[in-house]
Amino acid sequence: MKIIAVGNSFYGDDGVGAAVLEHARAHGLWPEAELVDLGTDALALIDHLGPGGLTVVVDAANMGLDPGAVAVFGPDEVRMRIRSDHLSLHGFGLAEAFDLARRLDRLPDRVRVVGVEPARVEIDTGLSEAVAAAVPGIIDAINAEVSGEH
Repeated sequence: MKIIAVGNSFYGDDGVGAAVLEHARAHGLWPEAELVDLGTDALALIDHLGPGGLTVVVDAANMGLDPGAVAVFGPDEVRMRIRSDHLSLHGFGLAEAFDLARRLDRLPDRVRVVGVEPARVEIDTGLSEAVAAAVPGIIDAINAEVSGEH
């Protein structure tokens, strides 16, 4: 199992994935999981994908929801759910990364994207209150995926 953060922790709410990994490490969550922070290089996601197991990708995503709202969806839904796949500094979006992984036969058996609606994506601002408050809900969403619940 892998839990992968995509985003820029120096760019406000775009750092939500890194914050989730930090919380997981601090609390000993998912000891069997590989926790990976990709930063802004969504293309590097392909290097961390492969057959077998569950892969959860956590990223800030403009979905048209209230700030801090959490949505869980599969790789085929990325283009439908995320209004802008290049939220911050990602030069290569999640949809493109999943498409390429599928063509290379590197898509895991189960991939889930945990999207978090940002309140602000501005340099050196840290997480907004709404997104920081969403971290426990993000952890719950990941736990539901880990336990196989939907």
